[in-house]
Amino acid sequence: MERGLENYLRYLNGDQGGLRVIVELYWNSMLLFTNGYIHNLNDAEDIAQEALIKLSIKRPKFEHESQLKAYLFKICRNLSINYLKKHGRMQSMAQEMTENIKDDMQEVEGRMELEDTKLRMHHAMQSLKQEYREVLYLRYFEGLSAKEAAKIMKCSEKQLTATAYQARQQLKKILEKEGFSIENI
Repeated sequence: MERGLENYLRYLNGDQGGLRVIVELYWNSMLLFTNGYIHNLNDAEDIAQEALIKLSIKRPKFEHESQLKAYLFKICRNLSINYLKKHGRMQSMAQEMTENIKDDMQEVEGRMELEDTKLRMHHAMQSLKQEYREVLYLRYFEGLSAKEAAKIMKCSEKQLTATAYQARQQLKKILEKEGFSIENI
């Protein structure tokens, strides 16, 4: 049994330490994913906390580690979209992203202490459209299956596969333009 699911079962059985371990395991990933939508680290933290609260209140049952991870990311995604709708920022998201990307990236970089290659990849991904960033993050950074990622993104596996291909091609062009060779990607 995986560490996250094992600790979730501990939490369900009344051990609060299990939830602390879940937070340690998934917090940074949830924060980075949520910040990809919100572009405000403080609000992203609030949303990630709310996702964990929803997990602790609803207490769904999971059979696999990936189901727990997918559940948390789906909640983060939905809360982020609701936040953006509530604040009327869906239309101005691209412009706001351009203005805030340097400040937010510095904060995220400091917290995550990303390796140079991952950092460059993350910067390049920021210039992709939201759908492309999301599919690449879920599939390749979080290691979710196509089925799990499609469920989170509310699309078919076929659509997800096509989007992932397009996103990889676009990312490849951006990275090549920045001097990455194909071997480094």
